[in-house]
Amino acid sequence: MRAIHLWSGLRRNRGDSSLTILILIACLVCIVIFLKWYLKTPVKDPDLYDYPEAWKEWRARGKFKKPAQPLSPEQPALTELLKYDTNLSDKESSEPRGEMLLFVGPEGSVRGGWHGLYWKTRTVNFQLIRGGFNGKVYPAKIYRNENGEEDPSMLYMMAKCNFSALKTDTKNGRVSHFGGDIYVRGWLSPEYVLTGEVTVTSSGEGVEKFTLKSHSPERQSVIFFKE
Repeated sequence: MRAIHLWSGLRRNRGDSSLTILILIACLVCIVIFLKWYLKTPVKDPDLYDYPEAWKEWRARGKFKKPAQPLSPEQPALTELLKYDTNLSDKESSEPRGEMLLFVGPEGSVRGGWHGLYWKTRTVNFQLIRGGFNGKVYPAKIYRNENGEEDPSMLYMMAKCNFSALKTDTKNGRVSHFGGDIYVRGWLSPEYVLTGEVTVTSSGEGVEKFTLKSHSPERQSVIFFKE
């Protein structure tokens, strides 16, 4: 009798384990389907969306070709080369997250680079090797603040690039290489103050968002900006 009860108990446990595994598999399938839907959900006209994810917006701008639109009288005039050199920051630390050098040309092109060394934690630092980006301004996008109030005088810009960096763990001396994408999004005020956000994505380090803020730019000759 004990053997029969033991065998019945084992069969019940196996049945429960199989059911648990099936439930876990079903949950994983649902998660994968949701992520695929979320990442591929189209953003038809990115100028009509306030804050889509950076990679979604960039993909949409590549597919949704709009005619170039001139700057409005309220927006800052781009008559010379503007140079911004500032540190990035985030909410988790007061330490700078590398330097951002950004140029805005008279024709509306945006170029620059993310460079320098910054400490991710007290023992881990990142040395940026390559991070030069390209993009342009998008006059059609309207700025809206947290209360939904519009300000047509703000000029929107976006740029993207690939980057590579060295990760050093000073605790164990381990050095590794990793890379990913940088998405730069910002607003230029009529006073030429630049504010925005830098989204960094990589397979090893996930997604990070840094704050970009600069005062009035240096103004340079256009000849140095031409290829």
